[in-house]
Amino acid sequence: MAEEKKIEQPSQDLQQLLDDIMEASPETVVVNGKKRKIGWLHNGVTRKFSHIMVTEKDPWKRNVKVASCVLLNHRYGLVTCLLLHLWYWVYWRWQYYVRDMDQVEVMGVLDASKKKIQSGPLAVATILATAMMDTIMTMTKQEYGRAAHDGAQPTL
Repeated sequence: MAEEKKIEQPSQDLQQLLDDIMEASPETVVVNGKKRKIGWLHNGVTRKFSHIMVTEKDPWKRNVKVASCVLLNHRYGLVTCLLLHLWYWVYWRWQYYVRDMDQVEVMGVLDASKKKIQSGPLAVATILATAMMDTIMTMTKQEYGRAAHDGAQPTL
């Protein structure tokens, strides 16, 4: 007799986790003894993030700068823009030189932020934009006929 697997209702913790994922709820991290919520990253934050990753050579300073960008991310895009332009240069220096941000805190912020980048729409947009380029190779009618004859699914 084969043993039947029972399907059971998931626990309340798993249901809460699934709901948080589906609703894209902000993730809570503890920085400097205070709870901070990290939501979806705005375009300005990801742009600043990329700029720092390319230009900053010191890895510890780079990580603190990036974590500071993520912490300045705000629910409202205009506020994020103002915070990044007016407060960022003071905030990362305070985190790096004065407060000496702990490596565990930096890793917690970066771990939470990597989940908050909207990669799905970006991938679809990149694929669609690539398909619409006029510089990609296209098949001639003879190549199309050979591919159709061989059983492959040709695309134009």
